[in-house]
Amino acid sequence: MFSQWFSGGDCERYRTSPHKHRIDQVGSSLVQLRYASEVIRQHLHEWLRFSLHLKKDGSAPMPALGDDAVQQYLVQRTQGLSASRSRGLRASIRILLEADEHGRFRRRIGSPPSTPAWFGPILTPYLQFVRTHRGLAAKTARKYIQKLSIFAEYLEGAGIRELGGITPLYVREFYENAEGGVPRRSYGSTLRVFFRWAAAQGWLSSSLADAIPRPRQYRYVNLPDVLGQSDVDRILTSVDRSTPLGRRDYVILLLAARYGLRPCDIRQLTLDGIDWRGARIDIRQVKTDRPLALPLLPDVAEALSAYLHDGRPASTSRTIFLRHCAPFEPFAVENNLAAIMRAPLRRAGLADRTGRRGLYLFRHTLATRLLASGRPLKTIADLLGHASTQTTYGYTGVELVGLRGVAISEEEVGR
Repeated sequence: MFSQWFSGGDCERYRTSPHKHRIDQVGSSLVQLRYASEVIRQHLHEWLRFSLHLKKDGSAPMPALGDDAVQQYLVQRTQGLSASRSRGLRASIRILLEADEHGRFRRRIGSPPSTPAWFGPILTPYLQFVRTHRGLAAKTARKYIQKLSIFAEYLEGAGIRELGGITPLYVREFYENAEGGVPRRSYGSTLRVFFRWAAAQGWLSSSLADAIPRPRQYRYVNLPDVLGQSDVDRILTSVDRSTPLGRRDYVILLLAARYGLRPCDIRQLTLDGIDWRGARIDIRQVKTDRPLALPLLPDVAEALSAYLHDGRPASTSRTIFLRHCAPFEPFAVENNLAAIMRAPLRRAGLADRTGRRGLYLFRHTLATRLLASGRPLKTIADLLGHASTQTTYGYTGVELVGLRGVAISEEEVGR
């Protein structure tokens, strides 16, 4: 099937390979997913090389990815290669070994955290608990897994392989001694909830929750980072809309700038959510699970139409925004679309700015601009999809022009 992709002796080796049928199946899946020809060629040659290794090693049957022989091969094969090239080779072998009988394979997003064997039976019921009784979203649950797995690895390195062996000293050392000496402040609530649950199971002392420092924090102590309107315009105009990728990125940036939409809401926007006749966008917000109806502004409608008609890859998915390299599928839930902002910031001369550099920069800017124009907090909260005006209240500290207008003079102070 893929003989034309090989030359010389490799062509004959491919034809006589005991794994030719599997290589053909998985290769056909890449073709159906519209992978680039060069990428398919690289995978085919890597699979043939691995097939020859198996034949030489005397293990003709296709092994499992976790087999020691496979891991040894990968270590030898990637020796001396760059990190990116090594990842590509490992992914190629994983695709070949994990594909089903039809050549279909699962695309991995990132690397799953490694969990110590002793901690796995504890983590599984805990995740069931937080999903059922605390209503944790899947993305938040994955963050819990990552943080708790890192904590368990730290314990294992300290010789602790059961919850009963944890002492407040270990908890404090883990919390305070991250890389660079920066405390793991984002781990505080995760560990406290886990410790309380484990104590309720009778697996450890409830006092461990108190071993995590509770630094005093103040609301609204920092001002939200915002852009000037001229900066917003420069960022938007810097996007090259002559390419399909540019048309996609422009719509995403425009949605963030005009409506202050969160990246997660932009990412999950579907074709069914656009009411062209009614000039409306309907969204169910990922963070609050609340419906949000927005007017379809003329410039947004024009940019969206340009992308859908002459930019979006052909796909059966109803999600509007897709990856523009194979496989052509929606963005992963972990993707906060920050990379889409990177090039426009650079072209606008803002790459070295301090503060935020992602799409939330547009969200904060819009909130501040609406506040400066005299819009009520409730109106701004509804537009941004805030569950409470207390969240919106944080933007009042940015409206310095308005504050100057009501400030008392020095003469008045002296009276």
